[in-house]
Amino acid sequence: MQADAVLRDKVFMRLLPQTGQEIPVLAHMAYDPQDPYAVTVNFTHGGWTYAEWRLDRDMLRDALEGVHGGAVGEGDVRVWPEVNGTREELCIELMHSAVFTVWAPSLRGFLDRTYAAVPAGEEHVELDAFLEEVLSSGSR
Repeated sequence: MQADAVLRDKVFMRLLPQTGQEIPVLAHMAYDPQDPYAVTVNFTHGGWTYAEWRLDRDMLRDALEGVHGGAVGEGDVRVWPEVNGTREELCIELMHSAVFTVWAPSLRGFLDRTYAAVPAGEEHVELDAFLEEVLSSGSR
């Protein structure tokens, strides 16, 4: 694999509504080594993208490994491991209202591939290019 190749995978998640029945959701995950700290998740249905979130890669790993013994994250995103019968899952809460679950082994497999591409501690961001992009987007 090229060092700058974007990794992609599809995972099935379940949206757990506060009332009613669970809703299956297809999520498209992407990891771009040019943005090494984030995993992008697109929530789709019927060919449409309904939401896109950038999640902290280390936060997902820490939650899967139970590093903090409970929920990881604060603000708009919190994640925590959960066992549903014999199924190991990761819960992802967005904006204190939407909770998704994903089968932990499938997410772990994707994260393992991201850490093989860019090992922990070896992340690098081109700060000058990033600042140029941020500053140019404000002038539109």
